[in-house]
Amino acid sequence: MADAKDSVLDKAEGLARRILERLGSKVDSKLASGNQQTLSSRQVGDFASRIEHLIESNRREDDQGIRRVAPNRFKLLLTYEETSALSQEYMEAVGKELTATVFEYISNRRYLTRGPVEVLASRDLFVKSTTIKAGFDGDKEPPVVAPQPGGAQRTDEAKSVRFDSSSDGRSYRVELKAGGAPAYIGRAADNAMRLDDPSVSRLHSSLTLRGDGTVLIADVGSANGTYLNEQLLGRDEARPLKLRDVVGVGDFKLTVSEIA
Repeated sequence: MADAKDSVLDKAEGLARRILERLGSKVDSKLASGNQQTLSSRQVGDFASRIEHLIESNRREDDQGIRRVAPNRFKLLLTYEETSALSQEYMEAVGKELTATVFEYISNRRYLTRGPVEVLASRDLFVKSTTIKAGFDGDKEPPVVAPQPGGAQRTDEAKSVRFDSSSDGRSYRVELKAGGAPAYIGRAADNAMRLDDPSVSRLHSSLTLRGDGTVLIADVGSANGTYLNEQLLGRDEARPLKLRDVVGVGDFKLTVSEIA
């Protein structure tokens, strides 16, 4: 008799393999050159299992009172750490292959949906760990969220970041809370760190604190860009901030002197 764990592993490995097959030679050539990173089969299998759990725990009654209406819209929100080395094409392939897998799961159980099944995989700069949301077409209720593996609970944490400016000789301190709103750097008066200079956009950069204690910095569409150790941050890109890192915001050079 086949081991159930082996069956689950085979399913996960098959799903991960189909994602690569969907991308075809485009990924094959990058893998050969060592430039393309991928998710492990265990990670991909975990995503599918968590979506299946969302389906089973959130089915609704149909017109006959039978609980067989399944959610059909799913968002897979991946962390910066998980996706920093993944291409956009690869993440799209993850979403499309998970869509096919979830559709098969729903069809095999003869559940109903209110619209086409779709799984979208994307990078989210502010999630502390991989998050999966599910909803129904035409639903005004907030999406339901899959529990973390093992039922792990995330705890709030606060940190203070100090920047020393070589441009104006001042020190700036920003208070952050995990799960809280981002703290913004910019020219506007209501920013957590105000740099009143024409080279700085009104909203220039953002700082966030993840549940694991990592501080992330991101550009928020500034005119002159945000630099970390002289490297320009891309759009929708966030990077971890460490002691002695130098952040470039307009004409300002800000050295991280304390994270506590």
